[in-house]
Amino acid sequence: MQKFILPVVMLVLTANLTQAQSFAVNTTGAAADASAMLDITSTTKGLLIPRMTSAQRSAIAAPAEGLQVYQTDAPVGLYIYRSGAWTVISTGTGWSITGNAGTGGSGFMGSTDNVDVAFRTNNTEVFRMTSGQSVGIGVAAPSQKLHISDVSNPNQATIRVSGLASTTTLALGTAPFNAVMIDANGVFYRGGTTGSPTNAWFTTGNSGTAPATNFMGSTDNVDVAFRTNNLEAFRMTNAQRLLIGVTTPTAPGTQRLEVSAATGDAIYGHSPNIGGWLGYETNFTVGTAGAIQGAGVYASNAAAGYVSSYAASSGAATVAANINFSSVWIGSYNLVDNSSNTFNPSALYSQLNNTSTTMGAGAFKNAIYGYSNRGTTAGNPGYTVGLNGVANSQNEDAIGIVGRSFGSSGFSLGGYFEGNTYPGANIGYAYVGGNDGFGATKITGLGTVSEIIPTPNHGRVTLTCPESPEYWYQDYGSVKLVNGKAHVNLDPILVDVVFVDDKNPIRVFCTPVDMLYFNGVTIVNQTPTGFDLVELNGGKHSGTLDYQLVVKPKTNYGVGRFPQAPGPAWVKSDKEPAAAKAKNNPKDGRKIFRWPAETETYNYKPEDLVEVGEEVQGGKYHGMIKMADGTFKPANPADKSSITNEKK
Repeated sequence: MQKFILPVVMLVLTANLTQAQSFAVNTTGAAADASAMLDITSTTKGLLIPRMTSAQRSAIAAPAEGLQVYQTDAPVGLYIYRSGAWTVISTGTGWSITGNAGTGGSGFMGSTDNVDVAFRTNNTEVFRMTSGQSVGIGVAAPSQKLHISDVSNPNQATIRVSGLASTTTLALGTAPFNAVMIDANGVFYRGGTTGSPTNAWFTTGNSGTAPATNFMGSTDNVDVAFRTNNLEAFRMTNAQRLLIGVTTPTAPGTQRLEVSAATGDAIYGHSPNIGGWLGYETNFTVGTAGAIQGAGVYASNAAAGYVSSYAASSGAATVAANINFSSVWIGSYNLVDNSSNTFNPSALYSQLNNTSTTMGAGAFKNAIYGYSNRGTTAGNPGYTVGLNGVANSQNEDAIGIVGRSFGSSGFSLGGYFEGNTYPGANIGYAYVGGNDGFGATKITGLGTVSEIIPTPNHGRVTLTCPESPEYWYQDYGSVKLVNGKAHVNLDPILVDVVFVDDKNPIRVFCTPVDMLYFNGVTIVNQTPTGFDLVELNGGKHSGTLDYQLVVKPKTNYGVGRFPQAPGPAWVKSDKEPAAAKAKNNPKDGRKIFRWPAETETYNYKPEDLVEVGEEVQGGKYHGMIKMADGTFKPANPADKSSITNEKK
């Protein structure tokens, strides 16, 4: 049968080819369709084309365009040769344009090789899935898992969710949440219709904004909170306060900024070399003063050339640059722990630079002013002290308060002390150490000069010095009288410090010892170095004479008797009342003896006796700070690095 049919089919094919240039294969004898070279019709059988492996397909020499084969090994499928390459027509079940069913979760749309898959409409790519498993919409090389770009309208919103107008919210549960959109750079905003977005803030920053109309915040009377990790970081209140760490301002509530730290420190500000804290909760130790729990303001400086704290008032300022107040303890506490072998800094240094030429009489220019105010408070339990100085040293010499002055006006003293009644009546005042305007004095003032002696049997008693209208030296001694004559030599030291001449004779007062019938003596043969004593009336007694002699000192020689005295320090000499002026005014130009300065007498330089960083006590650099050998400045420097030769 098979051998018989084949020749018949071939005859039919040959006949059809000859007559119509088409082949028809069927069992009905119908002619081939005119549009087909081969027209096969069957309801029970199909067309079986050549079957081969991938290697066999690839070995076909010079395949014709449109050649088709069925590949039997992976990837199995129907292949067609077109455009110079083999292309698989199908490797299995395809996706229907009306959808597929029964995929079983294993079906997918995409590729199995390392090639991007593009999806198009109107032959224009809409999006693609890359071989790196990213999706690009409007971009052929997405940089993120999802990368969206609208090249034709780069400033427009590229994602839209229906219903998200400028005033709408998206309800999730019972709470409304603001809806936003996102651009190709990952920037959240609500896009406009043309131009750049104007109603959103980019995470990469905005440009062209106007502070009067563009802002981040609210337009209703509600606080705005900012969060990280869903925890509030700070908020702007409806009263335009900025709060960090709190949700409501602390009373009185007038602060524009409040920062609160539940634990730890509140604010730390610093530059590369200096920093400080506001609200410093960390415990710290203040040198030998001990531990402190924390500080409202804390600044610590370990870098050279920087100051921990600085306050200034200038221009139209009317209040002090720095004010400390306390109702429980010391208003200002300064502590220096110093172990340097060179520097000897003060715990407190105050300097007043005054250049006024008109500030009048009684105007004290104080570098330090102490005022202790008890006022009219009843009771007398202690002492109200304006200034208290204590020097505590077991082995080193100590001085509680040191006062020095340097001036050429003729009035320069180391100290001034004054006592008054509460209404202000002056009881006594004293100038100490210097020139009171009328001579070099140790102490000049109202009242007596006295000594206090705590006697065990008579209580605490006062001994008072005798006073004199002019300055005298006194000396006491004893001399042997032989046959009514004796010679007294003045102490050589006394000789050097007094004047003895016709205008300034030696005054001698003698008392005989155990000479009941002594006739008295006279002084004869005075010289600058001594004198003779001769018994009166030719007496020839022998025995002991005690004597007191009074001589004129060189110190302040020329001042005279009852010289003009200075008034209280707040009464300048040119403002003295007329009734307070004495006839003898040593400021009339007369010559008054002054001893040379100690540095001249003993030929030394005060600057050689102090270390670098210390004040020079006298000489041409008096009152200046020794910065280095041969270098001096008129004030203590704020920066010790300007002082050289520190011993390490």
